[in-house]
Amino acid sequence: MARLWGLLVLSLSCLQSPCSMFSPVSTTDLLGQQPMSEQAQQKLPPLALLKLGSQDLGGHATLERSPGVCKSPPTAEETRRLSQAMMAFTADLFSLVAQTSTSSNLVLSPLSVALALSHLALGARNQTLQSLHRALHVNTGSCLPHLLSHLCQNLSPGTIRLAARIYLQKGFPIKEDFLEQSERLFGAKPVKLAGNQEEDLANINQWVKEATEGKIEDFLSELPDNTVLLLLNAIHFHGFWRTQFDPSLTQKDSFHLDEQFTVPVDMMQAQSYPLRWFLLEQPEIQVAHFPFKNNMSFVVMMPTHFEWNVSQVLANLTLDTLYHPSLREKPTKVRLPKLHLKQQLDLVATLGQLGLQELFQGPDLRGISDQSLVVSSVQHQSTMELSEAGVEAAAATSTAMNRMSVSSFAVNRPFLFFIMEDALGMPLFVGSVRNPNPSAQPQPQEQQDSPDNRVFRHEKADFPGDKTFGPDLKLAPPLDDDYPQFSTPK
Repeated sequence: MARLWGLLVLSLSCLQSPCSMFSPVSTTDLLGQQPMSEQAQQKLPPLALLKLGSQDLGGHATLERSPGVCKSPPTAEETRRLSQAMMAFTADLFSLVAQTSTSSNLVLSPLSVALALSHLALGARNQTLQSLHRALHVNTGSCLPHLLSHLCQNLSPGTIRLAARIYLQKGFPIKEDFLEQSERLFGAKPVKLAGNQEEDLANINQWVKEATEGKIEDFLSELPDNTVLLLLNAIHFHGFWRTQFDPSLTQKDSFHLDEQFTVPVDMMQAQSYPLRWFLLEQPEIQVAHFPFKNNMSFVVMMPTHFEWNVSQVLANLTLDTLYHPSLREKPTKVRLPKLHLKQQLDLVATLGQLGLQELFQGPDLRGISDQSLVVSSVQHQSTMELSEAGVEAAAATSTAMNRMSVSSFAVNRPFLFFIMEDALGMPLFVGSVRNPNPSAQPQPQEQQDSPDNRVFRHEKADFPGDKTFGPDLKLAPPLDDDYPQFSTPK
């Protein structure tokens, strides 16, 4: 079972002077509605809060848009291109986060971040809109919020839950079209801020707590001065293994941090697990698809050596690479560590490196309000739990088979992972694990636990520590009868 929650926060503020406030009857009426019902809020989580502030826009010309064109459902080709764009955005985002992070492990939801940026795109105009499209790898003619909203609405119900909310300063002159589209596309109903910071923080943090089923508490400790608008979105993924792991087989095992040190972990095990996996060459990476119910997978990418570069692996990764047409399930002896990860990230610098500096300087957001606004902070928090539970018991190992015909896949060294929606090829979460038990003291590995010396001689010859990955990820030549056997730490 895997459970993941993500939270992203953007806030809009008036920086140079107080925003002029008014309360048109229609806007007041809209904001006077009750917040979404408890039933509609249940089981929500990744969240997105946008913090925006006031700046001079410098006389941009309005970009012509044709909203009517966006109302039809996406075609198969549009869906394919959007999935490819999401994969490219995921690679960009996670590569930059990994470059600057000092954490042993990382987890984030690119879908949560993309939803927040596409929500912002509803109100973006001119160069600001084009910058958002470029960062998200879509062309400027696309109806991004509508397409992404439609795809999200068709993600597996009961497995993925989405929610959104807008917190708005009383009297702030927000445009009705933005409110209408926010609610129609993202389910984001507006709720008025009380004007009392303590009360507002309590209300916002309570929504976050409910949206993340209590996993994220007291997310905000303060609101920036002159905050006028908060955009929040939440994603919750709750996936059960299609074939569960037997909890009685879980035991302490070694996770290899490098060639010299290990840490103890609770390792889930199965003797004959239906697994799709293969070997990528240039560089050598083992890739495995652990299936969830409802067209979801936990995809592991585990390089066969320790000195690997996240950025270049992801930079050359495509959906065609992950979803090879000849990939089939094989009975596999599996070891997979239980995980509990938590991450909080400030994404301002990262988004700036993705070409979105304008959001933090002088964006054109006149589709939201005629007031000058600027994004002042973007924070993201995610949590992940990985355990044995599935939707059906593991098959009894009564089928007679040659022991040598069963492959082995042990996730006991640093790896990357994705939570993927298989039908669309949509990445929901991405992460990396270099030390699943950072509180434990690393221990020198015992001789019997050491990796095969022949393998590491080969790795050292082909993958020196200062050499980065080559330009292409290639699938190793398939074997006729079985998947390749690997020498991995025992």
